[in-house]
Amino acid sequence: MGNQLSIRSRVLLLALVPMLTLAGILGSYFTYSRLSDSTDKMLERGHLITDLLASAAEFGVISGNRYQLRILSQKTRQTHPEVRDILFYDADFNLLHRSQTFPVELSPASPSHQALDKSWLFFSPITTSALLLENNPELAMAAPQPGNSGWVAMVLSADGHAGARREMLMNSLLLIGAGLLVTAVVAGRFGLRITRPIQALSQVVERLEEGQLDTRAATTQASGELGRLARGINRMASRIQASSREQSEQISKATRQLTTTLRHLEQQNEALSLARRQADEANHAKDEFLARMSHELRTPLTSVLGFSKLMQRTQLTQEQQQYCQIIDQTSTLLLTIIDDILDFSRLQSDAIELEQLPFSPRQCLLNLLEMQAPMAQHKGLTLIEELSTELPEALVGDPTRLSQVLTNLLSNAIKFTQDGEVRLSAQAIRAGRHCKLTLSVSDTGIGISPEHQRHLFQAFSQADNTISRRYGGSGLGLVIAHRLTQMMGGNLELESQEGIGTRVALTLTLPLATGSLSETPQNTAQEYTSNYQLSCPLKVLLAEDNDFNRLLIYKVLNQAGARVITAVSGTLAVERFRQERPDLVLMDVHMPQMDGIEATRQIRRLDKQTPIIALTANVMPHEHQALQQAGADAVMMKPVKLPELFAHLDRLCRVSATGSDQTPAELLEHVDPEELHRELEQQLDALCPAVEEGQLEVIRRHAHQLLGLAGLYQLPELEAAVADLHQAAVAGDIPLCWKRCFRLRRLIEHHQYH
Repeated sequence: MGNQLSIRSRVLLLALVPMLTLAGILGSYFTYSRLSDSTDKMLERGHLITDLLASAAEFGVISGNRYQLRILSQKTRQTHPEVRDILFYDADFNLLHRSQTFPVELSPASPSHQALDKSWLFFSPITTSALLLENNPELAMAAPQPGNSGWVAMVLSADGHAGARREMLMNSLLLIGAGLLVTAVVAGRFGLRITRPIQALSQVVERLEEGQLDTRAATTQASGELGRLARGINRMASRIQASSREQSEQISKATRQLTTTLRHLEQQNEALSLARRQADEANHAKDEFLARMSHELRTPLTSVLGFSKLMQRTQLTQEQQQYCQIIDQTSTLLLTIIDDILDFSRLQSDAIELEQLPFSPRQCLLNLLEMQAPMAQHKGLTLIEELSTELPEALVGDPTRLSQVLTNLLSNAIKFTQDGEVRLSAQAIRAGRHCKLTLSVSDTGIGISPEHQRHLFQAFSQADNTISRRYGGSGLGLVIAHRLTQMMGGNLELESQEGIGTRVALTLTLPLATGSLSETPQNTAQEYTSNYQLSCPLKVLLAEDNDFNRLLIYKVLNQAGARVITAVSGTLAVERFRQERPDLVLMDVHMPQMDGIEATRQIRRLDKQTPIIALTANVMPHEHQALQQAGADAVMMKPVKLPELFAHLDRLCRVSATGSDQTPAELLEHVDPEELHRELEQQLDALCPAVEEGQLEVIRRHAHQLLGLAGLYQLPELEAAVADLHQAAVAGDIPLCWKRCFRLRRLIEHHQYH
C-alpha cells in the first residue's frame, strides 16, 4: 500500500506522524498530571471538611446533642453542595445522626477515604480536647478518657470532579487537534512546493512514454535537485528522440530488406514446392520403372532358367552340359543383381516391412548351409557349422530377411575364398523372454585392407575396383545386409586382415516364440531339389500370356504328372475355370483384356476354396497386397522357383490324400528308380562323413530327410534302418550311429530297401 501513496501524501505523513506522536505523548502526560492534581485537591478538600466537622461536632457527640449535630450537618451541606451526606458516630460506633438513607458500610477500621459509586467517602475520628473539659466541667463525668470520642463520615459527590476531568480532557484534545491542524497546513504548503514540480516531471515522462518525444520539462520554477532532475530528463528526452529517429530509419531500411527477402523466400518456396512435386513424380516414375523393369526382366529370366534346367535333364554331351551350367549360373547372377537393385531401391524408400513370424533358428541356419553347400563343394571349400546347443527351438522374427542377410554373407565368403574353409557360428544367450543371437561368418579368403573397410557399407562399393570384374557382383550386398540388420534392431560388425581372412558378426535380439512350429515351405521344398514329381494327379489351370513361360511351366507340370489347362488372358482364365473346375490356379498378374487381380477376384466369386497362386515379377508391395485382397492364397516371384512351386503342389496333394485311390506301387510307377537311388546315395554321401566326425545335428537332419523319402515311397526296410539311426543320433551314441550307418549303407548300395 505504501508504494501507492503520492509524494505529497508521504510528505504529510512525514510531518504529521512525528507531530502526532509527540502531541500524544505530551498531551497524555500533561492531562494525566492535571487529573492527578485534581484528584489530590478533591481528597485534600474532603479531609479538610471532615477534620473541621470532627472539631465542630466534638461537643455534640460527647453530649449526645443530636440537634446540634443536625444543625451542623445542614450548615455544612448548604455551604458545600457537593456533600451528599454526613454521619456522626459515638464512641461505641453508634450512629447519632445522618442526612440520607442510602447504604454505607463503615467500621472503626475503615480507611480515611475510599471511592464509592459516583462518590467518595471520608472517615475521621473525633478526639476529646482538654480545653473543652476545662470550659465545661459538667461534661467531665460523661466524657471518656482522652482519645477517640466518636467518628464522623462524609460522603462527597464525584460529579463535579468528573466534570472537571472531562473539561480537562476536552481542552487537551482541542489543543492537540489545533497543533495537528497547524502542522498539516504547514506540511501541506511545503509538500505542494515539492510535489508540484515532481508531478510536472511525471507528466513529462508520461508524454515521453506515449511517444511525444518533443515534450520538455520547465526548468524556471525548479531549483536544487529537482532542477537538476528536470534538466536531466530534458537531455534524456533529446537523446531518446534522436535515437528514435535513427531507429525509425533503421527499421524502415530493415523493413525494405525484409520485404525483399520475403519475396525471395516466396520464390524459393515456390521453386521448392515445384521441386518436391517433381521429386514425388520422379519417385513415382521410379517405382513404376522398377515395377516395369522387374516384370520385363524377371519374365524372360523365368524362361531362361526354366528351360536351362529342362535342358540339363535331357541327353546332352559334356560340352552342352557345360554350356547349360554357364547359362544357369549367369542367369542366376543376373537375377541376384536385379534383386539387389530392387531391394536397395525399396530400402531407400522405406518400402520394406518386416514380418513377425515364429521360426526355428537352427533349421533356418541348416537350410542356408544346404543351399550354399553346392557352391562351396564346387570350389573345394570346407563348409563348417558351429551351432550352439543353447539355440532356442523357436524365435519370433522375419526368417526371410534374416536368411537374406546370412545368404549374402555366406555367398561373399565362398566367393572371395579360393581355398580353405568357410565357417558359420551361432551363439545364443537367453534373457527372460528374449534371446540374444550372435551369428558370425568367417572365411580364409583374400581379406580386406583397413583403408577399404570404411567404404564397404556404401552403395555400389567394393574393396577393389577389379573385384567386380574378377568375382562379379553389384556392390550392394553388404549395404542391403547392413540396412536389413538395422531394421531388425541388430548390429553388423566386420573384422578382416588382408591375405588372412574375414569375419562378419551379426548380433540380434529376438523374442522367444511360444507353441510348436509347422513345417516351413523351404523344408518341404528340399524334397524336390532333384526330382520334380507329384504324389497325386492334379488338374492345374495356368493363366500366362508369355508364350515361353507358359510353355516352360506347362512342360514341368506335365512331366510331373499334372493335367494342365492353359489360358492367355484373364477373361479366358475365368471362363476355363468355370468350365473345368481345376484343383489349382496359377495366375499371372499382367495379362491382356483382364489382369490377374481382377481375374482372381472373379474366380473367388465362383469358388472360395480352390487355391490360387499368383505369379508376378513386380516386387512392389502394393501389388502383392492387391493380390491378397483379391483372394490369392500365395504370391510367387518370377523367375518361378520349381522347389517352391512343387512345395505348394505337394501340400495340395497331402490335403487331398484322403480322397485319393492311388497306391504306393502306383506312385512308384511315376518315379525313376535310378533317380531315387541317386538321391539316396547323395544323402548317404553327406551322412557318412557327419557320422565319422560326430556331427549329431547333421546326422539328425539327413536322417529326417531319408525318413521322409522312405515314408513317401513306402520303403519299410529303409524306414526302419533310418529310424534306428535317428534314434541313436538323438541319444548321442556315436558308436551306435556307426553301426546304424553301416547297415544303411549296405541297404542302399545293394538296393535292398524295396
